[in-house]
Parts: sequence; C-alpha cells; structure tokens
Amino acid sequence: MKRYLLLLLLFPIVGLAQSKFHWEKPENQISYAPYTTHYFRGDLAVSHLSSANYGWVEVGYFINSYRDATVALCYKTEVFEASRWTGHLIIGALYGYHKNLHHYPNIPFSSTILFSTEFTPIGGATIEYQVTERLGLKATFVPLVGGVGLNYKL
Repeated sequence: MKRYLLLLLLFPIVGLAQSKFHWEKPENQISYAPYTTHYFRGDLAVSHLSSANYGWVEVGYFINSYRDATVALCYKTEVFEASRWTGHLIIGALYGYHKNLHHYPNIPFSSTILFSTEFTPIGGATIEYQVTERLGLKATFVPLVGGVGLNYKL
C-alpha cells in the first residue's frame, strides 16, 4: 500500500519536471560577462565575453587566454524553463585560437583534426536567472572556462 501511495505522490512531480524540459527557440537577447575563470587554473581574466542571439543563432566575442580576439558562431536552444530560471545548450565553432588548442590537456578530442585548424569546436551551457522581465544574471559554462554576467532580453 505504501508503494502505491508513494507512486501517486510522485506522478505529479515527474509530470511537472517533464513539462519544464523542452527543446525550444530561445528568446532574442544580448549578454555581457566581463570576467571569466579557468576551472583548473583558478585564474580570473578580463575576457569581455559578449554575445547576441537571434532565434537559434548566437554570435559571440571574447578575448581568449592568449589575448587574441575570438569570435564564435553557435546554434543555441532553450532546454529548461521554470519560474525565473532558464537553461540553454550551445554548439558551434570558434575562430581566434590559431591552432593553440591542438593537443591541449583537459580538452576532450583536442588531439584530433577538430582542433588542428583555425576553426575549433565549442559546446557549452548557460543558466539564466531573470531579475526583471528583461534583465537577468547569466552563467556560462564551457569545457575549460566559466563566466558570470548580465543578459538583456530584446
């Protein structure tokens, strides 16, 4: 009897969680994170991580660890929304590392052809918390670097 009672209590929670996870077109927005950190080194760098997305397409700009300007072109999708929280996944290509990431430790697949050209792959996730209807806090996570900043919905 206890099992059935537990199942009845859990079904609404499971249904609620499933309704919050989806694969949808994100809202148009711009964002800026002045500082980023490398997880393994623990440094704090002025990188001016900036991005803008229009629908599924996101364009980004930042100063990388080698102090070179880097641009990104990514596919972005919204995967989670609950109350004021939103989560996104991003995948795309970077230009600006000039093959410096080839054979780089701690980057998966860095010894492959994917990192042997001027263009390198990028993938990551963002979590956003909307403070107001348009202004929010945004945390960005990619394999080696994380950043926190602001986003503004257009």
